[in-house]
Amino acid sequence: LNPEWVRKVNAAEAAFWARNEGVRRGWSDELLGFDCGGEQWVVEIAFPCGDSKVSDGGDLDVMRNLLAAIESSDNPVPAPAPIEQRWTSGSSAPMSPASGSASSLHTWIGIIMYLPPGPSAQRDAVTSRFAGYATMFG
Repeated sequence: LNPEWVRKVNAAEAAFWARNEGVRRGWSDELLGFDCGGEQWVVEIAFPCGDSKVSDGGDLDVMRNLLAAIESSDNPVPAPAPIEQRWTSGSSAPMSPASGSASSLHTWIGIIMYLPPGPSAQRDAVTSRFAGYATMFG
């Protein structure tokens, strides 16, 4: 739960992926599967942010505000990488968070914190810290 340590780990991970970037082609179910690395807390939000021609800027405003809160000198957050952000067009499914016309634009933003295995005070501390992190979405 040390923000400076998490920044160093995030930087090491970013350097690893920069050294190992490349191109793969294949079916999405073969390429997009991955091992999450254990139990984790996850919060994901989705909201409309314009249309297929132009974003209204809300998508990047939320991300900028989240990053500013994470990096705040008053209470920095040990935010593991990555913070995931993706976009999609509207869905015809009425209960989808991206429900809307096919020309509408929606963004999804997800945050995580990994949990140590087994019951422990450290696990409780991560859970408590994540609860504060998750409130940064508003």
